Amino acid sequence: MAIPKYSELFNTVLQGLTDGREWRAKDFYEHIIDGLGLSEAERTEKFGGGGNRALGRAYFACESLYQAGALARPKKGYLQITDFGRNMLAEHSEGISAAYLRTTDGGKDWTRRSKERAASRKSKFDADEAAELIEADIPPDELIDAGVIRLRDTVATELLDRIRSEPPRFLEEVVLKVLHSMGYGKGEDDMTLLGGPGDEGVDGVINQDQLGLDQIYVQAKRYKEDSPIGPAVIQGFIGAVHSKGAARGVFITTSRFTPDARKAAAKLPQPRIILVDGNQLADLMLENEIGVTVNKVYKVYKLDENFFED
Repeated sequence: MAIPKYSELFNTVLQGLTDGREWRAKDFYEHIIDGLGLSEAERTEKFGGGGNRALGRAYFACESLYQAGALARPKKGYLQITDFGRNMLAEHSEGISAAYLRTTDGGKDWTRRSKERAASRKSKFDADEAAELIEADIPPDELIDAGVIRLRDTVATELLDRIRSEPPRFLEEVVLKVLHSMGYGKGEDDMTLLGGPGDEGVDGVINQDQLGLDQIYVQAKRYKEDSPIGPAVIQGFIGAVHSKGAARGVFITTSRFTPDARKAAAKLPQPRIILVDGNQLADLMLENEIGVTVNKVYKVYKLDENFFED
C-alpha cells in the first residue's frame, strides 16, 4: 500500500492510544508505522533531505492532534490521548480530516499563532496558504520554502510549549545560553544567574569585559501565552537596571508585551532596554541551535550560466 498522508493517520493514532497508556513518542511513531503493512521499500523511503517519509508523517499527525487538544504530553517525550481526543474519535469514526482539526479551539489557536509568526517575519505565506500549495501549481523552490517555514513554526511552537512546562530557572539558563551564542560575553564564565530571593529584579548579568565595567542585566519571565507583560513590570525592570548603574538590559518572556510595555521600554535613552517576546526567543533558539538539532539539510540546485559561457 502507499504511505498514507499524515491526515489519513489521525484515526489510527487516536485508536492506538485508546488504552490510555503513556507512550514514548519515538516508540509510538514506530508502532504506528508497524501497523500500516508497508513494504520494506515504503517503510525505508526517504525524503530528498534524508528523513524517513513514513515516520515524518506519523510525527506530523501526532503533532497536529496535539495542537488540536486531542493528545497530551504527560511528561517529556511521551504522548497520551485526552478526553477530547476520545470524543473526537467516537464522533468521527469514519475519518478525521485536517480541515476538521483546524475548526477546533486548539487548531484555530495554532493557525493564529502560525499567522502571527509569518506576519512578524513578513513572510509571503501564512499557515493556510502553505498547506494549499501542495494542491496548487507552484514552482518547486516555493514549495520547499513554504514547507521549511511550516516545519520551523511547528518546532518553534514546540520549543515554547516545552519551556513553559519547565521550572522558571530553566528559562533563565536558556536565556543566558542564547545571549552567549549571539556573542554576548567572552565566555560562559562571564554570565551569572542571579534569579531567586534577593535578586533585586534581575535574573542574570553578562560581563562584556574582563573587569565587569560593561554589564548587561537580564530578566526572564516564563508566562503563558495569554498573559502579556504590561508596562508596570517593564518599569520595575528599568528601575532595577538603573539601580545597578548599568546602561543596558534585556527582558525576555515566553509570552508577549503589550504596546504600552514596549512604549515604556523605548521611552528612556538610558538605560537602554531591549524586549524579546516568545516568538523572537524561539527564533533565536532555532538560529543558534539551542534546544534543537538540525535534522535534514536540503541542496537546491540551479543552472550555472557561467559554466556555459565562452
